Amino acid sequence: MKKNKRNINIPITPVPIENGEIKKDELFEIKYMSRLQLMWRALRKHKLGLFSLWVLLILYLIAIFADFISPNNPYNQRQDLSYAPPSKIHWTDEDGKLTAPYIYAWVLERDPETYRTIFAEGVSLESIAALDSETGVEKSFALGRDGILNIFFTIKTVRYAVDSEGRIANLGAPQYTTVQTIKLSELDLFAETVVTETTARTTIDSLSPARFRELNRIGPPVKVVTERSLQRIFVQKEQEILDVVLEAISMVNEVIDVDKGDLAMANEFLEELEISPTLLDVIITPTVTDYVTKKYPIKFFTQSWDYKLLGFIPMSLHFVGTDLPSKLLLFGADRYGRDVFSRIIFGSRISMSIGLLAIMITFSLGLSIGGAAGYFGGITDEVLMRTTEILMSIPSFYLLISLRAILPTNIPPHITYLMIVVILSFIGWPGMSRVIRGMVLSYKETEFVQAAVAMGYPSSRVIMRHIIPNTATYIIVSATLSIPGYILGEAGLSFLGLGITEPSASWGLMLSQAQNIKAMTEAPWLLIPGIFIFIVVMAFNLLGDALRDALDPRSLGF
Repeated sequence: MKKNKRNINIPITPVPIENGEIKKDELFEIKYMSRLQLMWRALRKHKLGLFSLWVLLILYLIAIFADFISPNNPYNQRQDLSYAPPSKIHWTDEDGKLTAPYIYAWVLERDPETYRTIFAEGVSLESIAALDSETGVEKSFALGRDGILNIFFTIKTVRYAVDSEGRIANLGAPQYTTVQTIKLSELDLFAETVVTETTARTTIDSLSPARFRELNRIGPPVKVVTERSLQRIFVQKEQEILDVVLEAISMVNEVIDVDKGDLAMANEFLEELEISPTLLDVIITPTVTDYVTKKYPIKFFTQSWDYKLLGFIPMSLHFVGTDLPSKLLLFGADRYGRDVFSRIIFGSRISMSIGLLAIMITFSLGLSIGGAAGYFGGITDEVLMRTTEILMSIPSFYLLISLRAILPTNIPPHITYLMIVVILSFIGWPGMSRVIRGMVLSYKETEFVQAAVAMGYPSSRVIMRHIIPNTATYIIVSATLSIPGYILGEAGLSFLGLGITEPSASWGLMLSQAQNIKAMTEAPWLLIPGIFIFIVVMAFNLLGDALRDALDPRSLGF
């Protein structure tokens, strides 16, 4: 028996066609999407090109808002921060607990072994608690609390030598013992001035038996130790002249040392100076029980140096920063103590914009000269192309240096910037014009151009409406690939001292500071501008390759 056949509609999913053919589910897009939409669709498939596009957009946004993003003024110099390393950002407190990010201020120290000047974190005190050894009363002192305006410490330093068996030769002679009074803000915990145990050491050669007779008693020393002990604390509670306060402290020290702590005599000296005895609280031979270090939290949206956003909006708000006197150095400092990170951001304005301006002038000249030579031909073509070939026969780098060298050097930075743009454009247009000429010659013989000429359209309209639009693909790709050359050209000139000059900032100029051996060995962060040049050049090259593929008619489905 014959069975009845039923028509069953089974949905068929289009199978993508491989080997570069168009997928069936993309036929609708290709038919109804605009050319710009198709280009964007093709560009999105190029992952490296799309990533490079986002990198360039972010860098250009940073350049536009450099004033707001920079944590420090790029032009402010601090000689005490010359070649300072990048700031160490701490994320935990003294107990190892996670906390908000903060830094310590950099201070200059001398390496006890090499005697080379180094940078160390200045971990200074913000408050201190001490126990009066005579009264047994514990007191706490903190700046800004209980009317305390300043805190002074008297530190006694004694040097002695120790042999291999632990025997000590006390070098307590006056020339080896120092007593100094310092402010709380000047107290460095790394020097361990608030403890009686010592860690500071010098070289053995500095304390030989020939110089110190006491060493003969113990023989050759194994180590030399500097012991610093806290003698007393003075607290300024009233608004007085600082010099007078320091003089009173000196007298109090002398009285206490001579009279073994007779504070009444010290107060008499204060009264003779017409200073209230309540000006100073004195703790005799205190023992430190607690202290709080001075930290500088990294803050967002802080108020700092004044600037004009976009050139006309007065502002003092910055994206990130710290309180003075600290200085957030994300990429360290240069030889003038200027923030490298801030200068890189400001330098991006010159290094990244100079390529865009130069390529605009280059293509204007290339299109005009190449288009005219290719379209009109004859004597116009001969004169323009022979001039172009003469310029192309000269090595571009030497031509670049020669053109800049004949111009004055003592001119303002903005004039130098414009001159470099013009020079780079002058060097770049000959090669562009030859390519444009060849493309115009080929398009001039096409049917649609011949039809436009036959209809009586003027030459300017034929060139602008029919020929130049067909060269847009090459123009866009070539522009993207030519910008890195202009960036490198400016960097080369500035590196050689023929480009942007101080105090302005450009990546090439910043790299010129890394030419000496000290910078290469002790300050490698000065090479960071070279990394940014590499990133921008690679991003433009990758974007150019992506645009070339995206503008290819075959990738668009034509």
